[in-house]
Amino acid sequence: MPAPSHHIQPLITIVIPTYNRLKFLQEAIASVIAQTYTNWELIIVDDGSATETKETIQSLSEQRIKLLSIPHCGNIALLRNTGVAAGSGEWLAFLDSDDVWVSDRLELQLCELRQEPRCWSYGGSELMDETRQAIPFRAGNNIALSGWIIEDLLVNKVSASIGSLLIDRKLFEKIGGFNNSIKAREDFELTLRLAMEAEVLAVPNILVHIREHAERRTNAFKNGNERTASVYRHFITTCSDKKLRAIAQRRMAHELTDAAKKNIRQRKYWKATRQLTEALIKRDKIKHILSVFH
Repeated sequence: MPAPSHHIQPLITIVIPTYNRLKFLQEAIASVIAQTYTNWELIIVDDGSATETKETIQSLSEQRIKLLSIPHCGNIALLRNTGVAAGSGEWLAFLDSDDVWVSDRLELQLCELRQEPRCWSYGGSELMDETRQAIPFRAGNNIALSGWIIEDLLVNKVSASIGSLLIDRKLFEKIGGFNNSIKAREDFELTLRLAMEAEVLAVPNILVHIREHAERRTNAFKNGNERTASVYRHFITTCSDKKLRAIAQRRMAHELTDAAKKNIRQRKYWKATRQLTEALIKRDKIKHILSVFH
């Protein structure tokens, strides 16, 4: 896909989905307002929060902020797609309501894209606690790689945080946006399709601070490995490249083994047995499978 040609000051549509996180949401909004790049519109898609969320946002004097209130659905992919559809920016950016951007996030990325045009970009991210103190990622930091990164994404060598993505609207629309049928890891599934379609520009700088807290959506999923495995399964069914399907199959098997380990701890033995059987068939490493019983 050819690199896009944009105005010097393109409008950026920023989408924040939220549900009953007013305290954190206010910090997220503040980090958008503080951006050194100013030609943006912020679409906040409220998923049926308490009335104080709506009242607080409507009290803001910032004309670039628009609030969309919809009945509670819990489908973050749908919320993000709704926000994109309501905006008109040439570029799209996303921020979770409990995270914050660094102040020059947009300016830095656009500057890099002018030097090396691409249709999408991502950057570094940092984990922080509720008081905004930096904490290490449990899995360690990822490498920022540009170019065709689909294999690196599949094996988790690269991680493109949703809060660091900057996507040309035409590319986003071409690949169909977020998949509304995927209820978790929908951001990972989107980046896989982006990486299949176009080269990416990586910005090594920290662009977003991801807040670790008890109510974080990622922590709320008790079956995270199963959900990640389902994304790999979906990729396998939609990808025509034999090599990439094989990589995704091995990664799916790895996630199924980890899911089985958790289910054994919860004494869900029949479910764990089915997962281990599939992991074995899909060629997870024997050593990894045996680690379940240690």
